[in-house]
Amino acid sequence: MRRVAQDFELGSRQGLVWTEPKRFPWLVVLLPTLVGLPVLWLGISAAVEGQRSHGAWYYGLPLLVLGTAMVAAAGYFLFLALTRRQAQVWVGHYQHGIVRQIAGQAPEAYPWDEIDGIRRRSTKVTNGIISATAHEFWVRPHEGAEITVTDAYKGAARFIDELDKAFTRVRLPQDRGRLRAGERVDFFGAHLGPAGVGYLDHRLDWREVDQVTVEQGWLEINRHGDKKPWVRLPVEMVQNLSVFLALAAMMREQAAAKRPRPDDPA
Repeated sequence: MRRVAQDFELGSRQGLVWTEPKRFPWLVVLLPTLVGLPVLWLGISAAVEGQRSHGAWYYGLPLLVLGTAMVAAAGYFLFLALTRRQAQVWVGHYQHGIVRQIAGQAPEAYPWDEIDGIRRRSTKVTNGIISATAHEFWVRPHEGAEITVTDAYKGAARFIDELDKAFTRVRLPQDRGRLRAGERVDFFGAHLGPAGVGYLDHRLDWREVDQVTVEQGWLEINRHGDKKPWVRLPVEMVQNLSVFLALAAMMREQAAAKRPRPDDPA
């Protein structure tokens, strides 16, 4: 990773997370096999002896069923272990981009200007006694597969926060300049423009926007005088959420400054 980061001039490394592949489940594969095969053999022997002595093979049927079930369970667990086993992955955050390396493959480097955007989601999970927060983070490059960081990566929560801040510092001035130049800036599920904020084909003028907030994993945009949000979107549907919120606050302030006061002369 270090060599690739140097080749792409990504600067010094700011953070690193990696997955811990699950160990092969030897116990759940070997134990049913070691017990099931002798039981199956006893069942076959009982069936053969029953057929020879009494003309009825089914005396060994319970052992046959039990042995077959245990061997089948071992085969099932072996299949799951082999098909769902994932390679170890490292994701590095550098001054000017990201590097991902999958075990056995060449590292992939993505400077900030080669990344379309980022998305994140934090979900509070509770079992009634203990609560925790699950984190998910997606990086979408111009080319190549999407990079996903979850709690399966050691130190994911802090890494996600730092990467979000770093990307926002880079992208915010660019998108601010586009807005001031009169362009519309898309954020996947929502968009901002000089005239207002919107989603899909809907738009709300900045003079009508009361609040733009994030509440419990939802982006809410409220219109003046309305009790219910004008739109409510899952945060993972909004790309570059931190940039979106900063620009929305800026545009709201500008609209409020231009709004005539009640005591202003007509």
